[in-house]
Amino acid sequence: MYMLIGEQQVESVDADEQRARFAHMADVVRRSPGFVRGWWGLDDTDPENAHVLIALDTLEDARALRRLVEENVLGVRLRIMAVGVSAEAD
Repeated sequence: MYMLIGEQQVESVDADEQRARFAHMADVVRRSPGFVRGWWGLDDTDPENAHVLIALDTLEDARALRRLVEENVLGVRLRIMAVGVSAEAD
């Protein structure tokens, strides 16, 4: 499994508008090949900095989504991480 990790400066909007923006991103990304799960949120200390974590099945899936986002979203910084170990609550 691979994680696409993103960071982007966003304009400050009210909470409902931000939720709507994140929901739109989730709707687009969940249709991507290999999509497993995703998380979107604002930085706790800098609310104009958004973060995203997206789990994908393969490296090829992660690279394809990274290309799609980079072609369509300005100012986003993306990294791909190979998941070495995962843990869940008991």
